[in-house]
Amino acid sequence: MDIAIAGAGIAGLAAASFLRRQGHRVVLYDQLDKPAPIGSGLIIQPTGQAVLSALGLSEALARRGARIDRLFGRAARSGRVALDVGFGGDAYGIGVHRAALFELLFCEALDAGVEFEPAHEVVGVHVGESATLEFSDGQRSPGFDLIVDALGLHSPLVEREDPFLDYGALWTNIPLTENMKMMPNTLEQRYEGARKTAGVMPIGVMANGPPLAAFFWSLRRDRFAQWQADGLDAWKEEVLALWPALEAHLAVIQNPEQLVFARYAHHTIQNPVGRRLVHIGDSWHAASPQLGQGANMALLDAYALAKSLSQTTDIDAALGAYKMLRQRHIWLYQTISQLFTPFYQSDSRLLPWLRDCIVTPVSQLPPIAAVLSSMVAGNLGLDPSAIKECACRPA
Repeated sequence: MDIAIAGAGIAGLAAASFLRRQGHRVVLYDQLDKPAPIGSGLIIQPTGQAVLSALGLSEALARRGARIDRLFGRAARSGRVALDVGFGGDAYGIGVHRAALFELLFCEALDAGVEFEPAHEVVGVHVGESATLEFSDGQRSPGFDLIVDALGLHSPLVEREDPFLDYGALWTNIPLTENMKMMPNTLEQRYEGARKTAGVMPIGVMANGPPLAAFFWSLRRDRFAQWQADGLDAWKEEVLALWPALEAHLAVIQNPEQLVFARYAHHTIQNPVGRRLVHIGDSWHAASPQLGQGANMALLDAYALAKSLSQTTDIDAALGAYKMLRQRHIWLYQTISQLFTPFYQSDSRLLPWLRDCIVTPVSQLPPIAAVLSSMVAGNLGLDPSAIKECACRPA
């Protein structure tokens, strides 16, 4: 088939490689003159690792990333443990800079023979005997058998109301030095209720640079302007009051431009498939990063789509199979994320108390701890056939 993919993000690049290696002609459109990543660090869970392994990227990911065995958080004032979850067994996560992951996927797509069309901002789609993309300059693409929407949360091909949550976060990347105190192989956080959170996690290296850590600070989106007005020094005092051990980390941050404010959102469209059109990644489902599943869900979508298209030449049947393969897993994690997020990002006084005094102690009991480990790994509710066998066959 001739397949167009809109959006050169994680979902779009992975889908492009899988589909091209199945023998389809794949054209990937992106609005930037040169496709590039947006964001800081993320965790590739065991599910995402399985998908990247199907693309032959396991060793490259391991070289660029940093192993993460544990998610740990403590309430700053009481000292109570508010989060302590491992992956269980031999499983682990890999912290990686988003740019490093992008580079791996982008090079893989080029090697597979994907055609890139940069500087094309998609604003619409038209479906008839074939499907075409409409661009912001009024031009249209040639006709395709299938269009894959990987444009993310802001996709113009999806109708949705304001999906943004009250809280987002400031993010930056910091070179790791010996005087920076960090728990090894851990995403570590400190909390003041659910209103303030500081977090640090290792994210590996970029090219031949030093080891890096991602640093983030929870912030209500309606307070971002006030944060800018207050100035960097006032903010650093607030962070150090919460977590004094971050002094060396904050010394690296010299101007506000080093920090990027990310808005978090939660939204799921009811039907991810249409005639000659399919939505993957955040175009279908977006959630806060509290569970660390965003990139992994995108990779699983790309894999499932390629697998479904490899099993039949009937496009409608393939898209239906894709939906069936992914919808239960997505529904489960969207539901858990919606329930889980307010315990760590909200104005509630009750929820963080329940988190610290009841939920976290109970979560350490063996049966529940095993469920939480499976949840963090991304395996909870996942159809084993979703990543059982490689969906790509080298062309």
